[in-house]
Amino acid sequence: MRTNILKALLLIAILAAVGFRHPTKFPQGVTEAERLLQRAMQKETVDGDLKAAIEQYKKIIARRDASRAVAAKALFQMGQCQEKLGHAEARKSYEQLVRDYADQADLAGEARARLAVLSKAAGAADGSTLAVRLVWGGDGVKSSGAVSPDGRFLSFADYDSTTANLAVRELATGKMRPVTNHKGSGLEHWQSSAFSPDGKQIAYICQNGWQFELRTIGIDGSNPRVLIGKEFWKEDLGYPDISPDAWAADGKQILVSLSRRDKPWQIALVSVSDGSVRILKTLDWRGPGYLSLSPDGRNIAYDFPQKEDAKERDIFLLPSDGGREIPLVQHPATDRTIGWTPDGRGLLYTSDRMGTMDLWFVQVDQGKLHGSPLLVKRDVGGIAPLGFTRDGSFYYGSSVGMEEIYIAMFDTTTGKILSTPAALPRRYSGGNLAPDWSPDGKYLAYSSKKNPAPSGANARVITIRSVDTGEERELSSKIDPRYNLRWSPDGRTVLVVGIGPENQPGAYAINVETGDIVASLKRAFWAEWARDGKTVFYLHNNPDKAPLLVRDLKTGQDKELSRDPMGSISVSPDGQWLAFSSRDSEGKTSMLNIMPASGGKPRELLRLKKPEDFFSITWTPDGRQLFFVRRFIPERGSELWRIAVEGGEPQNLGLAMNVLSQISIHPDGRRIAYNYGTSKSEVWVMENFLPARKSER
Repeated sequence: MRTNILKALLLIAILAAVGFRHPTKFPQGVTEAERLLQRAMQKETVDGDLKAAIEQYKKIIARRDASRAVAAKALFQMGQCQEKLGHAEARKSYEQLVRDYADQADLAGEARARLAVLSKAAGAADGSTLAVRLVWGGDGVKSSGAVSPDGRFLSFADYDSTTANLAVRELATGKMRPVTNHKGSGLEHWQSSAFSPDGKQIAYICQNGWQFELRTIGIDGSNPRVLIGKEFWKEDLGYPDISPDAWAADGKQILVSLSRRDKPWQIALVSVSDGSVRILKTLDWRGPGYLSLSPDGRNIAYDFPQKEDAKERDIFLLPSDGGREIPLVQHPATDRTIGWTPDGRGLLYTSDRMGTMDLWFVQVDQGKLHGSPLLVKRDVGGIAPLGFTRDGSFYYGSSVGMEEIYIAMFDTTTGKILSTPAALPRRYSGGNLAPDWSPDGKYLAYSSKKNPAPSGANARVITIRSVDTGEERELSSKIDPRYNLRWSPDGRTVLVVGIGPENQPGAYAINVETGDIVASLKRAFWAEWARDGKTVFYLHNNPDKAPLLVRDLKTGQDKELSRDPMGSISVSPDGQWLAFSSRDSEGKTSMLNIMPASGGKPRELLRLKKPEDFFSITWTPDGRQLFFVRRFIPERGSELWRIAVEGGEPQNLGLAMNVLSQISIHPDGRRIAYNYGTSKSEVWVMENFLPARKSER
């Protein structure tokens, strides 16, 4: 969805150092220095403890068994940590890498680039002093809103409050306050937002199920209005997705991207006075990237795929009067729009043309490219633009985190974890999720980043790994697999929720040998095989149907099973029962239930009050117990629990992590695979980096 802002992580190629079948051993040939390097990088990226990571990198560099590649990598990562902490030692680390490890060409080149940036920050010939600083870090950071034109406030969706609200943070003091005054069930979601030119109003999206509303409200909470409301759902003009990208300079219109129900994406202007919509351009099922309106209101910049199946994108200019668009940035790489500069003289964008996602500036004069693009900053990653302030400072969000699959042994009688959980050994770490054991226990399938991971969307594949040999193969398909991966009972197909052809979200059944799509369930956000392998239970977001249905894959016919809202489902080993999570009508209590797979009255096993919730429910192979994740427990994150299907007291299994999800139990009942992910957002500002006018030098 357009409102889910891309937060792509830079995946670093390192040797995994934890054995799969023997958690305490390491693959043959992996040195102690390589193992320590992985741990140091996890300390840096997962824990966010930069000081501790620096000390570990120093020890690695000093080791005699550290290869030149490992030592160079440790030096570069140490420089990155020092740079983020504002330490002058970063320059020394990069200089040492360039001087002593010139044979490590890629890393030496990266170090030279960082030295060039640091030199400019120290004082460039043109008088500019580029500076990048952290303005909001730590826990609870929200990086999906917008900065006010005067740089005082940052808007965001506050989901940590008892009831969700649109809120603002005063950047100078760190004080936060709600803008809306929502006191309902918490079922509504506040999404992307944008400040008016005078900073007095905020345009934002409120979503409730599949209903979207474009609203405006004063920053002080006054004069709330609905510009595009729920009444559009009753006609052909229903919008299942819409995003406010920018206000016109006069405050009279709002630039949006929208997608009508099962129809192409469009770029439009919405009148602030009466909510009327003027369509400027109709695209296709491939949505545009970030839209940015030039300060004079004449041109809209956006990125779009180069061709139908391409991940690479170019940048285009679309006249706001509805004229013909023209290409602005064309390159074989992926180029993404960031935004117009406040003076309207140029455009900021990211590009991976040099191997990493870098920030570039291009001057635009009267709708045409003027001069060559200028490199602003190397290796910014998948940043989320939060906007420019009037003085030219650029605010952006960034995400730091990793997703890994872990394996642990547990006692079938006591349920206690018997071994230290071990990360699945892979050469490319940081983007692996949704594990599931095959019915015969010989394979583990999961979603992973492509190796090496390309930039852009749809960069995931399904990986199938042999338990005995560790051999892996990537399943080539047209699906971008996201979560809820499940083997079919006969082991010939996997079912996964993701993004399919024509950008259609849903659940897809994929042949594990050919990668062909054999069945699809559009709009499904959770799906489970029935034990006959011919039908699928699924949950969906279509407001015209019941939430829980069962689909006959041969005939395509659906049967309604329940109209009660559900969060996730799991089918018992004998196929006779469904376990599922649900909430009460006010959204204040979560329940764990079971019901007959043929339909019928559910039976409640356990109830939790917010902020606790159920996630990732799965049956044990004998069908006697349910394992589940108890998440959002204050100060503890997520915990693994189990409960007998016949009822009784739940049992804590002693596995607690920050974000634990998507568990799968091996058919032998003694091994468990699960997802461990961490993701922390940060808000940064880049200052004094725009090229000065000649008259200003």
